[in-house]
Amino acid sequence: MTGRILIVDGLATNRLLLKGRLTPASYDIATAATLPDAMARLRDFCPDLVIVGKGVPGQGCAALCALIRDECGQDGAAIIALCPPEQRLAVMRAGASAVLEPRCDSLLLLARIRGLLRDHIAADLSHAFAEAQTPFQPAPRTDRLPQVTIVADSPPRGLGWKHALSQRLRYRFTVHDAGQALAAAAQGKVGDLYLIAADLDQRGEGLRLLSELRSRPDSRNAAFIIAAAPERQEMAAIALDLGAGDTLGLDLAAPHMIDMTVLALREQIVRKRHGDSRRAEARQSIAWSMIDPLTSLYNRRFALPRLRQMIADAQCRGDECAILALDVDRFKQINDLHGHTAGDAVLAEIAARIQSVAPQNGLIARIGGEEFVALLPDTGARDAALCAETIRRAIMFTPIPLPRSSGHRALSVTVSIGVATYRAAPCPADPEQEADLLLERADQAMRAAKTNGRNQCMLAAA
Repeated sequence: MTGRILIVDGLATNRLLLKGRLTPASYDIATAATLPDAMARLRDFCPDLVIVGKGVPGQGCAALCALIRDECGQDGAAIIALCPPEQRLAVMRAGASAVLEPRCDSLLLLARIRGLLRDHIAADLSHAFAEAQTPFQPAPRTDRLPQVTIVADSPPRGLGWKHALSQRLRYRFTVHDAGQALAAAAQGKVGDLYLIAADLDQRGEGLRLLSELRSRPDSRNAAFIIAAAPERQEMAAIALDLGAGDTLGLDLAAPHMIDMTVLALREQIVRKRHGDSRRAEARQSIAWSMIDPLTSLYNRRFALPRLRQMIADAQCRGDECAILALDVDRFKQINDLHGHTAGDAVLAEIAARIQSVAPQNGLIARIGGEEFVALLPDTGARDAALCAETIRRAIMFTPIPLPRSSGHRALSVTVSIGVATYRAAPCPADPEQEADLLLERADQAMRAAKTNGRNQCMLAAA
């Protein structure tokens, strides 16, 4: 993994030592010794992560973290603050993503960097192809209470964590053992955040539970915090590399730790919800790229590669396949006489009727203004012709209601359909060429149907 890291520390010795610890990992590293230098590097270097040491002249660690967070924004670069324990709460409140002791183990430092960069770069990749929200999926809900699943090393500790945290956070807390957590996840009852002790009935069992939950589709995008005893702090680096978002001590509910714990849980829930939102946007963008928004059918961009794949599959199996090319008769007159709103209503209803009668294994797409195709794998000429006739009748026999703006009338609509079939030859040609030829044959048959009087199906010549 590569990433841009900015080191901000007023002491040259600290900057050199820290850079030396990170250099073997081949990160792109820049440094800043003063506040103006840091602000300038944030703008021209655009780091993925900022490491803040003791501060710079005139600014302590917490104040510097606040300035960097204001400059980068909440979704900007992650911030690691290197400071003594008594400053941790202040720097977390100032916007730090993680807090480590200045002399922390290099394995832990690098694991923390990898985890934060993994989240940051994944967010950038999502936004790279995510567009504005589309009608295909609702945005993730943020009004419901976060669900937190606690898996402690003993029931009393788990109940103690729940009691202490529920006094500070309006979250829903559930206490499970490892088996119960996995069973609930298998039933789709997934927590937004899992707070897991590193050692359960066996040493390291909490990390195995983390790995198991991270490997399952329903729970892989949850947030995870691992709690380990002081003598087991070597587990922290492993937990971060396995996908935990943060690590805490087993005394996380103690009076001197509860404020830090609350901040850690809030930070993980915020990051989890940001991740959910980005994934939803990415899914919507993918849908937008392959779905026609008017009819909810696949579009041309999606359908044509599937046509080539259908041909290739038929060649591999020595089987048949077919394609139907459909065009709405006199569609321009519908738009001219009744308006484009009526035309849109007609197209949407035709799409619904095609889907209602087409074979389950078929693929229906809108490839032009009033043009549709149906890809029919494992289908010969006779069955393809029957399918085309069924579609034609489904559209012809029931008038299509027009919207209120068009007078609430119902309009009789017909379609012309061209049918072309393909059977693999002993020495088949390239699937792309065969797909283009098959589509052209179906289109020619459809145009012939229009020439011969419309509202009919015509089989393409072999």
